[in-house]
Amino acid sequence: MLNIKKLLLFQNLDLNYPAAHFIEKNEHLIHELINHFPLANLITSQQDEIFTSYLPFIWGNANELIGHLDIQNPQIATLNEGEKVKLIFNGPENYISPSHFTTNELPTYNYCKVEVEGLLKPISNEALKNAIIQLTTQLEGKDAAYQLTQNEKRLHSLVKYIFGFKIEVLEVKGRFKMSQDKSKNHQEMAVKVLADGLKKRNANFIKQYWKQAE
Repeated sequence: MLNIKKLLLFQNLDLNYPAAHFIEKNEHLIHELINHFPLANLITSQQDEIFTSYLPFIWGNANELIGHLDIQNPQIATLNEGEKVKLIFNGPENYISPSHFTTNELPTYNYCKVEVEGLLKPISNEALKNAIIQLTTQLEGKDAAYQLTQNEKRLHSLVKYIFGFKIEVLEVKGRFKMSQDKSKNHQEMAVKVLADGLKKRNANFIKQYWKQAE
């Protein structure tokens, strides 16, 4: 069997991956990515079977994230108190074509991701309702026309059908590949390509989806 580690050492390559300039340690940026892109992939396992669900999360405090799961979701069987789980938050990402640059570049792909590992703990229905209200307020934005409050009767009925929990954060890994190893001019163009490309791809896919659904 090929020994990859020995091969890399033989070639004098650095085993540290990802490269240091792609590791994001700015707590504020990591916090904001989760605020702006709260939908995470919750990953758990049980008896060699992997379970995943896409769920929105919100910060409860600086060291915990709060989410909820439909009680009909089979993954709920893996959500035991004290269980170690993983969340992956996906920020902006897009293909960066060499055609945008005057210098001789190779194709690449830029992205921002945050991985969180932590321990799962159930929360009370009252804490769950507060978290849903907080998440809705955050996503609606300032001065929004719609506001969810404790007076909404359907909210009290909803909590009967969902399981609320928090993740006590043990480790956070930020992976921001944003052309940090390139020149300032290259970085500025890459940011523009990332923003414009993401908007265009999102719009094109949504149009394609509804066209196929007709």
